[in-house]
Formats: sequence, structure tokens, C-alpha cells
Amino acid sequence: MPDDSTSTGAGPVFRLIYRSRLTIPADDLEPEIAKILSAARTKNPGLGITGALVIWEDNVVQTLEGEESVVRGLYDTIHADRRHQQVDLVETSPDVARTFARWSMARVADDDEADLPLGGNQWEGAVDVAVPRLSTPEEDVVITTMRDRVRGASA
Repeated sequence: MPDDSTSTGAGPVFRLIYRSRLTIPADDLEPEIAKILSAARTKNPGLGITGALVIWEDNVVQTLEGEESVVRGLYDTIHADRRHQQVDLVETSPDVARTFARWSMARVADDDEADLPLGGNQWEGAVDVAVPRLSTPEEDVVITTMRDRVRGASA
């Protein structure tokens, strides 16, 4: 759900994108991901963290945005989490506009079909055919990088 927390102000933030391989057995993957997302959506607003997560097979790419020390601390926690292995930093960007301001943690499909309507109630399309606008242009740029990286592209 969108995050309306005031702790995610409009000022510049630190963005970190990482990639990892999950160690979670395939049969437990979806319930475990649901737990991870639930915890993130509960804790992140209080930390001023927003972001998005893409999962493809057992690969994860996640974007975290917020105050640099908080984001780096969360990354360190994830790096030490036994559910992750081969945790690699993809990119860091200081002083950027918050891309996922509406989301404490969005789950994005690993292909061009979104499984979460990032744009909430934004709709575009012809008069007789409503087509959901699932993400903003700014989100699209970061999501494209995430989707490329989750499949192993080195962008």
C-alpha cells in the first residue's frame, strides 16, 4: 500500500540498489517473501525508508531510499541475513530525488507485467478503454535497472 508517512519528505535522499541470491527453499519462497515485505512495510515508514523489490527465481534486486546512514545500516543487516547470499552492491546515488515516495516497500514483477499497481489510482488510456498507469516515469527508470540486474545483466 502507498506510504503516506511524513518521514519520507521531498528532499534529496541516498539511494542504494543491491542484488542477492536467496537461500530460501522454493516451497517456502512466497510465504517468506510475504513475511519480509510485511516487516519492511511495518518498519520502513518509521525509518524514513522507501523502496522496491524485484524477485526472479531465487534472485533479488532491491532499491532502498532514505537517510544514508539508515539505508547503509539496513543494507548491512540484509548482507548479514542468512536468507541472502552473494549480496552485491549494484549502485549508490547520494542526493537524489526519492523515486518510491509512495511505497514503504513495493513488490514489482520481474517482467513488464506489474503485480503491484505502483501508480495507485493513476489511469491513462482511451475514453472507452481504461489502461492503468502502473508507475511514474521516474520509477520506470529505476525499475528497468532493477529488472535488468535481477536477470544478471550488468547494465
